[in-house]
Amino acid sequence: MSKIDGTVIKETKYITVWVIILSVIMEAVFLIIGMWDYKVLLGNIWGAGIAVLNFLLMGITVQKAVMKDEKDAATTMKFSQTMRNAMLLIGAVLGIVLPFFNGAAAIIPFFFPRIAIAFIPLRERNASKREVKNDGE
Repeated sequence: MSKIDGTVIKETKYITVWVIILSVIMEAVFLIIGMWDYKVLLGNIWGAGIAVLNFLLMGITVQKAVMKDEKDAATTMKFSQTMRNAMLLIGAVLGIVLPFFNGAAAIIPFFFPRIAIAFIPLRERNASKREVKNDGE
C-alpha cells in the first residue's frame, strides 16, 4: 500500500475532532434525558470509530482514484462505496443487536462526519480571513 496523502490525514483529523465533540454532546444529551449508561458510551465509541474509519477509507480511495484513468477511477470509487456501505450496514446491525451497545448511540455518530463537512466552508472562510489579515500587516 502506498503512503497516505497528507491531505487525507489532515481531513481525517478534522473529522475525528468533530466526531469527538459531537459525541460528547450526544453523551450529555443522553445524560440530561436520564438515559445514559455504559451501553451509550460503548455504542458511541463503536459508531464514532466506524464513522471515522469510513471517512478515512473514502479519502484513501479518492487518493488512489486520482492516479487512474476516468473509467478505472469510477470503478474504484463505486467498489469502495459499496464496501463502505456494507461496513456501515454491518456496523449498524451489530450496534443494534449486540446487548452491550445502545443502538441509537451506535448509529447516530454515523452522521457526525456529514455535520463536520458542513462546517468546512466556515473553516476555509476563517482561514482566508487570517491570510488576508496577515498579508495586510
